[in-house]
Amino acid sequence: MYPTKMICSQTTLVVFMLVVTLTINIFSYFTIFKIDRKFQATEQIDINNPKALDDLRAKYVFNSEKYSQDLYRASKGDDHSAFYEKVKLEAFCPLKERLGEIDDGGKYVCNPRMVRKDDCTIISLGLNNQIYFDQHIQNVTGGHCRILGADKDPQNMETQAKYGGMNGKLFSGMIPTDISISNIMQSAGRKEVEILKMDIEGGEMKALEPFLKEYKVCQILIEVHKSPAEHFKMLQIMAKHNFRIYNVETTPYCVMCCEYSLIHDSCMEQFAVVPLAPIVLRNEL
Repeated sequence: MYPTKMICSQTTLVVFMLVVTLTINIFSYFTIFKIDRKFQATEQIDINNPKALDDLRAKYVFNSEKYSQDLYRASKGDDHSAFYEKVKLEAFCPLKERLGEIDDGGKYVCNPRMVRKDDCTIISLGLNNQIYFDQHIQNVTGGHCRILGADKDPQNMETQAKYGGMNGKLFSGMIPTDISISNIMQSAGRKEVEILKMDIEGGEMKALEPFLKEYKVCQILIEVHKSPAEHFKMLQIMAKHNFRIYNVETTPYCVMCCEYSLIHDSCMEQFAVVPLAPIVLRNEL
């Protein structure tokens, strides 16, 4: 349990950042809100209620065991929609932004403007010459992050030129068969990752955990494929490494696919996130 003083401090920070974000980009906010309502159920709070965050957290703590068991049971079936409905938030981020394409390909990021100003690294895995997300996140974060992009095939000349112009570096090779995420980090001389985006068509199952054992990552934006059991296993891997879900979004063209956004426990204060309760069972691997 978090001390009352810490929760109050988080409440003040969340409210302040919410006001700043709305002031900076009100049009973008309402566009994102509409998309948010269309694709996923989320939690909203009354920012005028000083106890709103405490009440929300209490709700999840009280229901966490039921939520966990419901999700576990749903993972044993073959109904993807039923499984997605049982995935609950484990952390509350009131400042989510959907970056990238409006339709398929966009990712929800928690408060991206709060990335570190020094030694910031973003990784984008799975490009196929579609770098809208990469361009958008570089614009939102001020362009000071080093962005490392990778795809199984070399990117065309136009993509290479654009990447080079936005402080980026490209890699090619199947992940993790031809190249590992650690290889990418070592080649670029980077030590930690602020945001890791993964869309590598099933390769995440073998590629992610070895990387998490070696490097600190703050946020993971990942598309998971296959059966509910495979989704649950992937969520368990991330839960084991202390990541919590703050957004869930089904994909419009793939019933078996779902986008998950997660944040590490150690990065919650940096991105003004409030922990709710662990839902994914970490000891069922």
